[in-house]
Amino acid sequence: MSLAATLMMAASSPSARAATETTPRAAAATSGTPVAKSDKDRMICKTEALAGSRVPKKVCATKSEWDARRQEDRDQLEKAQKAASAPRGF
Repeated sequence: MSLAATLMMAASSPSARAATETTPRAAAATSGTPVAKSDKDRMICKTEALAGSRVPKKVCATKSEWDARRQEDRDQLEKAQKAASAPRGF
């Protein structure tokens, strides 16, 4: 019973939830598929912590999709910060 509890605690530790990347060469070595030729076509898998859940979710996307997602997140944050700091009239 204590072994199961120890494994559960280790799986839910912050280091286990940290984003991990799978390189295309490592993925190709395990799956037998050829390595992507373009850097933007490289598949990257990360584990993300979900709000309200202790179980992280594995999300895979290409490098260009991760870049687009990161840029969209930045744009939304900047928009929210501008709206919060805008002067309000009386």
